Amino acid sequence: MKKSILTILVLAISVIASADNRGMSLKNLIGNSNVSGEYLDLNMNTMLVDQCHGGEMLLLYQQRNSEAMLYSSVEQGFRWKKDNRGGIFQVTRMGLLNSNNTDRAVKGNTGFFTTLDNLMGNHVWTRNILPVYVDDSANVVYGYRAKWNSFNGDVEFHQKNILYAYRLTDGAELWQDTISHYTRWGWNNVMYLPESGNYLVWADELMLIDPQGGVLKRMTVNTGRYGVPVGVSKKDHSTNHGTDADYAFTPYVDRGYWTGIKSNVIFQDGKIYLADGEDLYCMDEDLNVIWFSQLPKDKTSAMRIRIDGDRITLLSTGLAYLEGCSYEVGKPFVSQYDVTTGKQNFLRYIDTDGKIQNAHLGDGKAYYLTSNGLNVVTDFENPAVKNYGKDVIGKVSEIGNNTKYALDGQQMYTMASKDNHVLLIGKDGVVRLFDGDDDKVIKSVAENELYDKQSNGVYTCMSRDKKGEITDDPSNLVITGEDGSVTAHFNTQFNGAFYTDGLLTIVMKTGIFSTRL
Repeated sequence: MKKSILTILVLAISVIASADNRGMSLKNLIGNSNVSGEYLDLNMNTMLVDQCHGGEMLLLYQQRNSEAMLYSSVEQGFRWKKDNRGGIFQVTRMGLLNSNNTDRAVKGNTGFFTTLDNLMGNHVWTRNILPVYVDDSANVVYGYRAKWNSFNGDVEFHQKNILYAYRLTDGAELWQDTISHYTRWGWNNVMYLPESGNYLVWADELMLIDPQGGVLKRMTVNTGRYGVPVGVSKKDHSTNHGTDADYAFTPYVDRGYWTGIKSNVIFQDGKIYLADGEDLYCMDEDLNVIWFSQLPKDKTSAMRIRIDGDRITLLSTGLAYLEGCSYEVGKPFVSQYDVTTGKQNFLRYIDTDGKIQNAHLGDGKAYYLTSNGLNVVTDFENPAVKNYGKDVIGKVSEIGNNTKYALDGQQMYTMASKDNHVLLIGKDGVVRLFDGDDDKVIKSVAENELYDKQSNGVYTCMSRDKKGEITDDPSNLVITGEDGSVTAHFNTQFNGAFYTDGLLTIVMKTGIFSTRL
C-alpha cells in the first residue's frame, strides 16, 4: 500500500511538471538533422546547482522566487519544489544536504546542515556541522562543528579538531575522533581505496579511515614548513575530487606555514606510494611501511612521482603554497628509486632559467615553466636544461593540469599534460600541446574551442567572455559513441547536459530539454 501511495505521489508531481511540456527540436550539426524532444518550460531564469550520479537527479534553483527544485531525469519530472532562502549544499541519492546558516532567525546564527528526502523534500535530520566530505555511496558525511560569525562572515570552529561522521539517511552519529585540520597543514588529499573500501586522508596526519567505524591507523607526516611571517590572513580552499564522493573541502590552514610540500598519491598493486617533506614511502593498504627513503627535507617542495616498470621517479618542483598562491621554496631536484626496495639510484639538483611558475614530470623528462620560457630536462642523471622561448611556445601563462579535448572533424582529440605532451595555456587565448620528444608544438587550439569531458560520452564547450565568465550565448555540446566518434553536436544555450541509457537531458536557462538518441 505504501509503495502505491508513493508511486501516485511521484506520478502526480510528474503530471504537474508536464503541464508546461511542449515539443521542441534541436539542430544536430552532424548531418544537419533535427532532433525532436520534450521541453519543460520553467518560465524564469534557473540555475543548475548540483547533480547526482551522472544527472540521475538535478538540483535547480530559481533566485527570483527563492525556489529549489529536484528534477529526476529518469522520471522526466520534478520530485518536489520548495521555498529555500538558506544555502544549498549538495544532492545525493540519500537526500539533499541543505545549509541553513544564513537563517538569522536561528539563535546565534549557528551554521547547521539538514537533509531533505529526495522523494518529497521533507525534513529528515539536522546537525551542527561544517561538512568536509560527503560520500553517498558509503552513506556518510564528515564534518567539524562550527558556527558562522554574522558580523564578519568568518567561520568559528567548536572543538575544532574533532571530526564527526554522521549517517546521511538519518543523521545518526557513526563516530567521532581527533583529526586535526587547523593547526598546520589542513586537508591535503582524500583518496578512496577500492580494494578495502577505506579512505586515505591527508590532514595534519596521514590516516586510514573506515567510513563506518572511524580511524583505523594514523602516522605522522610533514606536508608543510613553518617560515612565513605571522599575520598573514587565513583562507579556505575547496577542491573537487572526481569520485562518487564528489565534494571535498580543505579546511583552514594556520598562519605562518608553507603548505603543499607533498607528492601525488599512487595506488598500484595493493601498495601506496607517496612523499611528504622528509621521506618517500611505500606502504601497504593498512599503512604499514614497506620501505622509505629519506629526502633532503630543507630542499623539498611540491613534488610529482611516477612509476615506470621497476623505478619510481620523483620531481621536486621548487614550489610551495601560501594562501592558495605558489612561491619558490626549496630547490628543484629529480631523484629515482628502486620500486621494490626504495634504494635511491640518484638525486640531482636542477638549475632552471628564470623564476619557476609550474612543473610537469614526463616520461624520462621534466618540464619547468619559468619566466623565461619552457625549461626541458632531457637527462635526469646529468640534468642539463634546454629552454624554449615564445618563438616556439608563444606567451605562456601556465601548464594545464586538467585534461581538455578538441574537436577534430568527427573525433575528439585529447589535450593533456601526460607523459611528454605538455599543455601550455597561452596569454593570447591559445592553448598549445607541446611534444617534448619532437621539441615542437603539435597542436594549437583556441581556448574557447576546448571541451570538458563530463560523463557517458558528453563533452561541453561553454561560451565565455574575455574574462572567462560563462555567457548566455549558445555553447557547443557533443555526444560521442563508445568508439569516440561524434554522434551528435548541438550549438545551443545550456547550463548542463547529461546522457544516460540513450536519454539526453539538457538543462537550459529557462527549461529542460529531453530526447532519446
